[in-house]
Amino acid sequence: MDLLALSQREFGHIILQDITLICVIGVILAGLMHGWLRQASPSQEWNQIGKVSTVGLGPADIAGCLLVTSIYWIPIILPYQDTSSNEITTSGVIQMQAIFAFMAGAVFLIYHQRSLLPEALGLRPKRPALVLLWATLGFILIRVIFMGLQELELEKWLSDRLGEPELQRIVSELMSTQNNQKRVTMIIAACVFAPIIEEVIFRGYLYPVIKRYTEPVIAAIFTGVIFGAIHGQIWAVIPLSIFGILLALLYEKSGSIWTCILCHAMFNSFNVYCMLTIGDQL
Repeated sequence: MDLLALSQREFGHIILQDITLICVIGVILAGLMHGWLRQASPSQEWNQIGKVSTVGLGPADIAGCLLVTSIYWIPIILPYQDTSSNEITTSGVIQMQAIFAFMAGAVFLIYHQRSLLPEALGLRPKRPALVLLWATLGFILIRVIFMGLQELELEKWLSDRLGEPELQRIVSELMSTQNNQKRVTMIIAACVFAPIIEEVIFRGYLYPVIKRYTEPVIAAIFTGVIFGAIHGQIWAVIPLSIFGILLALLYEKSGSIWTCILCHAMFNSFNVYCMLTIGDQL
């Protein structure tokens, strides 16, 4: 393959494929290693550190994770397709959110059938104010981290190697559209539905399943990097991966998926505000 002949987006897509493959191989090897360690030291509670429970999860949930996350990873592993000419419509945004919501609904169904709700996701926190506090602190921390990455000129370092960054199509459309109905639909999707759906799938299900077969650190890194990769922007993989890891830590600290949802909603809302007022993401 002649890399010099590839477009910027196609080259970025190939890198995302490599990142996804490395994550999958890494978590498989980590799972095998921890399986051996558990047999060698059966008294150790390898995967019960933190407040996120792995009770009731088993081998079938590995297939379940592949299923509910398929809408995210299938476009990455498939060969690159140029969709820049495809129009983003209001109905298209609604349809995609409906598909994502269906996958999140499958997670609730899996837990409900095993009588694990609401405990599995911490849907009824004993101290709601503490959930809000952790979410706010998490948002402040990720903003500080992002500003630190800007000071380190991470984007410039990537641009020198990959070319100038391009906005995601949906971001570009949000900033340029004059259709108020489409804009409102996209804002609601980004600030309300995406935080709920992505947190239920990635932190609420994928994270505890990976934790069940490895341990919290590996599960947090794996889900964080995959979370960064599925957004389809090579320049955003590192900061979004850090954000994904932080969300897993917040989940472990609070024991409630609401912490992750609120922090994620704050993050997306802040970015949307910046896009609509100063024309960029901070």
